[in-house]
Amino acid sequence: MSLRIVPALTGVVVVLAGLVAVACTPDQNSRDVAGIEQTPNPRYFAERPSDAPMNPSVHCLDADFANMSVDESVIYWQNIFDDQRIHYPEQSFPSREDLENQKRAEWSHVVNDSVPTGGDAAFARDVCGLPQLDGALYNGIALRELRGHAAELGRRACTSIAEQGTAGLWQSVQALEFDRSDIAAHEYLIHSAIVHVCPQLSDFATGSAGIEQCADLIPDLSARPEEGVFCVN
Repeated sequence: MSLRIVPALTGVVVVLAGLVAVACTPDQNSRDVAGIEQTPNPRYFAERPSDAPMNPSVHCLDADFANMSVDESVIYWQNIFDDQRIHYPEQSFPSREDLENQKRAEWSHVVNDSVPTGGDAAFARDVCGLPQLDGALYNGIALRELRGHAAELGRRACTSIAEQGTAGLWQSVQALEFDRSDIAAHEYLIHSAIVHVCPQLSDFATGSAGIEQCADLIPDLSARPEEGVFCVN
């Protein structure tokens, strides 16, 4: 049975949205991830899991194209919501004009211009066989054959890393009450996004010694007030 997009969908990265929710309520899950914080210089998503389920026979359309543009991103979301409007006419959806304005405004807040040349295609080739890319729209178009689907997954993963840090995202993944194969698939996708889409965020994954813990940071009394300092909680 083909998976379908659900009416409450506000983004194809349902997994990443779920991780945010889990991160906000860690005490409600029985999985213990406290040991992660006890590891010196931990490495989050720094290695590709070997046990991720992968279908090598499938192909993703994004693997054949250059990096996604803002216009292509808007068209992708228009396709998603048009499909929903037709199948759920009783539901309320944003107008095409409002949706376009929203997605163009969001473009600057998602990891976009810094994606290396060919990064979207490399990511699509790497993750195409993962179960997160299974399914189809109600109109029958397979998600793998929808321009922008794989690219959006990679860019949204990178944006989540930039906003939450890999430590929070890692703990959220480990706290999910999924089978190990499902967790491995999430780990694989996020690792691939770091490698191909946002390598500038690799220090978040490797636990670079140059990124200090906020609790251990000693203020520099000679620093100018406007100087910023990056640290991790």
